[in-house]
Amino acid sequence: MDAEPGINRGINRVRTVRHESAAGWWAMSFADPHPALRGYVRSYCGWEEDMVTPLWRIEPPGPDLPLIILFEAPVLARESVDFGRPHAFGSFVAGLYDRHTLVGSGGRMAGIQANFTPLGARLLLGQPLDAFANRMVEIADVWGAEADRLTSRLAELPGWESRFDCLDRFVYARIAAATRPCVRLIGSLETLLASRGQVRIDSLARRAGWSRRHFGAEMRREFGLGPKTLARVLRLGHAVEVLRAEGEPRLAELAADCGYYDQAHFSRDFHQFTGMTPREFLGRRLPDGGGVSA
Repeated sequence: MDAEPGINRGINRVRTVRHESAAGWWAMSFADPHPALRGYVRSYCGWEEDMVTPLWRIEPPGPDLPLIILFEAPVLARESVDFGRPHAFGSFVAGLYDRHTLVGSGGRMAGIQANFTPLGARLLLGQPLDAFANRMVEIADVWGAEADRLTSRLAELPGWESRFDCLDRFVYARIAAATRPCVRLIGSLETLLASRGQVRIDSLARRAGWSRRHFGAEMRREFGLGPKTLARVLRLGHAVEVLRAEGEPRLAELAADCGYYDQAHFSRDFHQFTGMTPREFLGRRLPDGGGVSA
């Protein structure tokens, strides 16, 4: 790893987006992690919101594994296998998913989210990710009293810049001390990520020197999803990233760019993973980066 993050990076790296309407308000502050964490952490977001009525957002599967630390109120979640039964979560970490979830909030909420790459999450948690696949796990169950200390420390700091600096140092220390998985698996994972899932699994297994079956089992154990499923999630995740952005992309061109045979194949896969069509997804985008309404 690169040099350890300093106490203060000396630059203002925070970008804030605000929204207010009859439904309520939210403010989200975004930042990139310290360069020493490149390849492990994709982004940070600190947020506050106060909704007049409960709001449910859809969270499609994708390449990021979130660590969410809450300062106020729990997060409500409905997993797609059990939509009728919401569960309340405090601060939590989530593994890779091969299905969507619904995340709800009502009233006042505030917290900070760090989005990890699969390797970054594997090192942060210090254990294989198969136990976290398709699950949200309270960080108190992972780190014990250290989770409470981290939450209190972040909540007491005077602003998002200092909180992101604190998170840089915490994450760096855990990743630097972690035992890394097999280098062949890391290389395969990096190839999958770089290609956004558009690579033949047979070729990855051959390059790793394993049978496809053994290769799949090792990837699933270390990172939570088998390589074929992960490749599909990565293709879908790229499509979602484009659809979340402003504007209305041409779906046929997007399907081709994401490696689908045609637009019909893209729409079927998208519906399987999200429960809606790409056009429905576009129509449910909330303003000012507020996510996608469920």
